[in-house]
Amino acid sequence: MNPLTTLRASPSFQEDFARLQAVTLDPARHTSPDAAAHSAAVARRARRLALLNGRAPEEADLLEAAGLVHDIGKLGGTTSASASVERLPRYGEVAPALEGLVRYHDVNLPWFLAATAGRGDPPSERAWRRLISRVDPALLALLMVADRVDCPGGWRANRPLGWFLEELERRSPATAGLRLDVDGEEAR
Repeated sequence: MNPLTTLRASPSFQEDFARLQAVTLDPARHTSPDAAAHSAAVARRARRLALLNGRAPEEADLLEAAGLVHDIGKLGGTTSASASVERLPRYGEVAPALEGLVRYHDVNLPWFLAATAGRGDPPSERAWRRLISRVDPALLALLMVADRVDCPGGWRANRPLGWFLEELERRSPATAGLRLDVDGEEAR
């Protein structure tokens, strides 16, 4: 089943998404007033980027669904992507592609810190291959860019994301040439 259709039909998701309105965000990192507004903006941007890049309608639906649920774990008071993944079964059958996008949507920051600031082991080539085997790298790149829709300075000002996209492109030709801006400008 289509992940977006599944979410829209899920009373549990509708209830949890409404509760995201009570989750405030750091205004230094987001211009959206709450996690629900942020997630809705990410979902719209992800869909727009998918279509801009000629992705299939099913992939646009998948990215929109990922945008809606990528931060749903914040209801539990954590920013961990795994908390969002753990909530997914409450909303119906979980498409593996949706789970992968949600699980890895924020991997750029810890990998950047490990690779550039010595905070942990830098991601090995094996880790990059594992990531690329578990999630469509182009869709992940589009979701990561969409996730910065409401960030001051936009996605280009986010050093961890820029680093990650460059590293991903070196390892996955599928990400080369992606259009990450709308109408020649960073989409807002």
